[in-house]
Amino acid sequence: MKKVYIIVSILFFSLMTFAQSGTQFMDNRPWQEVLQRAQRENKLIFVDCYTSWCGPCKQLSTQVFPQEKMGEYLNSRFVNAKYDVEKGEGLTVGKQYDKEIKVFPTMLILTAQGEIIHKVSGCRPVDELIAAIEEGLQGNTIYNLKKEYDKGNREWSFIQKYLNLLETAVERKEYEKVAREYASRFPVDSLLNQDIWNIVGKFVIQTPFSPEFRFVIEHIDDLDSKGLVNRYQLESKLSEEMGFAVNSIYLVSNKTHSEDTLVMLQEKIDYLRTLLKKPVKGFPTSLAELSLSESKIKQDVNQLYERLCVLVECGFTDRDILLANMLKYLAQNLNNKAHLKRCIDIAEYLKDISSKTSWVQEGFDEAIALANQKLGSKK
Repeated sequence: MKKVYIIVSILFFSLMTFAQSGTQFMDNRPWQEVLQRAQRENKLIFVDCYTSWCGPCKQLSTQVFPQEKMGEYLNSRFVNAKYDVEKGEGLTVGKQYDKEIKVFPTMLILTAQGEIIHKVSGCRPVDELIAAIEEGLQGNTIYNLKKEYDKGNREWSFIQKYLNLLETAVERKEYEKVAREYASRFPVDSLLNQDIWNIVGKFVIQTPFSPEFRFVIEHIDDLDSKGLVNRYQLESKLSEEMGFAVNSIYLVSNKTHSEDTLVMLQEKIDYLRTLLKKPVKGFPTSLAELSLSESKIKQDVNQLYERLCVLVECGFTDRDILLANMLKYLAQNLNNKAHLKRCIDIAEYLKDISSKTSWVQEGFDEAIALANQKLGSKK
């Protein structure tokens, strides 16, 4: 029993020492109280902005801030405060600095008057966090660098530094803006340059109608051979973005009868078709979907029927919502009884193998009901 008591005592005092040697926070205290203390002690303010549901926030709180090195650094330089920005006094702080707090955790470095100097986002080890804070204290902040960028500095070393800080601060929109603007100064084949690809590659593959997207598709082998990309991941992303583009054409075509809009959609279809013929994983599925949308836009019911039958026979069955909507359209517009019966068979088959979610099942049921109604059946 005595041994157990000694062990418990040692653990207790070890934990107490660990906690006391770590970062000392004013925990969700009134904001004015924090400002007054900083002004009285002539210190900057370090603010940890967190939420109760944020995993990385908890990791910072339990594994980083309690460490002695972190405590020695922060306690000697700052008045440290922490706020759950979704309740209590944290709501006030969160509202005041809402333009700066875009992800959690976000740590703000402020003057004693509450003016923003620097910010760091995300959980990171002690040494990395200290280095990130020091960058700001030495003047390398996104706020200072933005002023320099706006004045026209486009030197590569400066752009790299600015982009690194924007990425650290999770300023995604500004990062994309700067990266795209910088890359636009060079010809499209500069994407084969590692520095250019590293800063802008992830953005150019998000816009299927851009010349950069086309260049990437046509030069996948070059990007792969240079080791600039993971080919599987790149093809998956290209396929995903192409799928979004094709689906948007279908959605717009459902909402408009404007001749000008339909002509514009056909032009997009013609352009995308040239890209979808490239040997990229997932493109055949998008090409099949595009062919159905094209027939519907042209209001060529017989062509749509023939294409849908062929595609289903070839295994194109995973776009259940699209197929259900196309079958409903056919049921409303076909007059050939044999074709209507075939649509019912296809709808029943797809209903059986598709997602069991209610709206998918209801879509196929509606197509079957419309076709039966057209046939004069009471089913």
